[in-house]
Amino acid sequence: MDGGDGEVLASALPPHVEAWLDHVLAASDGLQEVVNGLHALGSKVWLVGGCVRDVLADRGRDPHDVDLAVDVEPAVMLEGFGSMAVDTGSAFGTVTLKASGGGEPFQATTLRVDGTYVDGRRPEGVELVTDIALDLARRDLTINAMAIDLSTRQLIDLHGGRSDLRAGRLRAVGLADHRLEEDALRVLRVYRFAASPPPHHATWAVDDALRTALRRRADGLRTIPSERIWGELSRLMDAPLADVALGMMHEDGVFQALLLDRHPSTAGLDVLRGEVGMAEERMALIFSDLEGPEVEARLRNLTAPKRVIQRVRRLVAMMRMPPPSNPREVRVLRHRWYEDFEVLLQMTSILEGLGVLQGWTAARSVLDSTPPVRERDPLLDGHAIMEATGVRHGQDLGRLKSWLHYLQIERDVATKEDMLNLLCRLPWQQHEVSWPKL
Repeated sequence: MDGGDGEVLASALPPHVEAWLDHVLAASDGLQEVVNGLHALGSKVWLVGGCVRDVLADRGRDPHDVDLAVDVEPAVMLEGFGSMAVDTGSAFGTVTLKASGGGEPFQATTLRVDGTYVDGRRPEGVELVTDIALDLARRDLTINAMAIDLSTRQLIDLHGGRSDLRAGRLRAVGLADHRLEEDALRVLRVYRFAASPPPHHATWAVDDALRTALRRRADGLRTIPSERIWGELSRLMDAPLADVALGMMHEDGVFQALLLDRHPSTAGLDVLRGEVGMAEERMALIFSDLEGPEVEARLRNLTAPKRVIQRVRRLVAMMRMPPPSNPREVRVLRHRWYEDFEVLLQMTSILEGLGVLQGWTAARSVLDSTPPVRERDPLLDGHAIMEATGVRHGQDLGRLKSWLHYLQIERDVATKEDMLNLLCRLPWQQHEVSWPKL
């Protein structure tokens, strides 16, 4: 097959990829039916993108998404599949196709070459083509520029993606500077790839030309909407090698522009290496020396979701808590940070290791020796308190109820009778605003 820029390299699929292909084509979601329908329309069909990269990596788990490339126009697919087709981006060649038995739909995109990138974000338009080599040449990294021809069951690899995958190397398709100039978000996407382990290697090696281009084109991120920045950054922060990628970003001047002007190693992120789904914890460590309003302002600038902002602020506040010195303080601390209590211990341990905090290691014995409270929910509700005290609905009742719950947790009171006896001994008539609450 002629690839325009050179000869397309086609090779037999490895046995594990053949087995996976048999499996996905026989699955109940109807991929084989969709492929057959495309063939009936006169189209060739290729698997492209992440699913090809991930199955070749042979990590012992199946790829999540299967994306199709075709050489017929979107209008042909929309007409041929009728109600089983949804126009999800025909201007850029993409149609979503469903099988008759239901299941997850599949994205099918007509082979294309991108037009001029006028704003460093997106092409003016696309030109639909029929040559798989031209389509693969527009992609960002070589490991993402491979395809599986479903007719011949061959791997199409024009840019050495498979050898780069084996070597644990991130390398641009074509000229790295040109690829990043087209879409500046690719700068952050490279770091996101660097945050996930390559197959058979501890970390990715970034090709020299690509690393140089990352530094040269990092300023282009200023033109990217914050929502797209957040989408890449949050996924990077969740990944196992986030500390490695963030360290690279600092060396290249990107970390400072997005988050803080200090090396991420000073936040102890390397202790979380290998952990997944820890984006909020990593952000809290990065922001641990900032006040809550500044943490919120920085995350709002990145358009982080409200729930993320709230949790990161909560984690930062947790780390500012003094270590407990007795069982009463442990019970209150454990109740107050219930869902995040183990996270609190982990993060304070990290910061103590950096010399930022003190006292948490010394408090470990009292933390370990104090059992959980026997009853977490309030033993006295508003009606019981009103009946015992005569206090009416209002602010005073709310303060008293909060104080009683605090005392219940602090003293590990387990019965309603004991709480009523405690209430009899309290100076509740004073209605103090300083009463502690959980």
